[in-house]
Amino acid sequence: MSQENVEIAQRLYESWAHEEFPGPPELLDGDIEYVNPDGAIEPGVRSGLAAFTAAIDKLFEGWSSWKMEPERFSAVGDQVAVVVRYRATARTSGVEVEGRESALLTVRDGMITRYEWFHGPDDALKAVGLEE
Repeated sequence: MSQENVEIAQRLYESWAHEEFPGPPELLDGDIEYVNPDGAIEPGVRSGLAAFTAAIDKLFEGWSSWKMEPERFSAVGDQVAVVVRYRATARTSGVEVEGRESALLTVRDGMITRYEWFHGPDDALKAVGLEE
């Protein structure tokens, strides 16, 4: 099951690499939760596919591009921790930024039911007990 969950997470990031947002509909649960961490511009939990899509759309209000390159996928039970390198270009200034962050995806019955991102690249690993 864990390998299947990793493959589902990989498919999500592959779709995003091709600018297919919010991702493959067959992988996104209609009640998906999107979680912004404390310290994010809009922290908190959003529920439902419409809210997940809106959160992604909101990202592109400030950024003309946002590319994510997964570096590591680690499965623990029904969760997949993903360490990501990102590169982005600000919409108005054209300033380019890059860095690393992480996300924790919960997968149930072949569907992503929760997407939680973290500021730090090791935070998702720590959340599932995989200390770096």
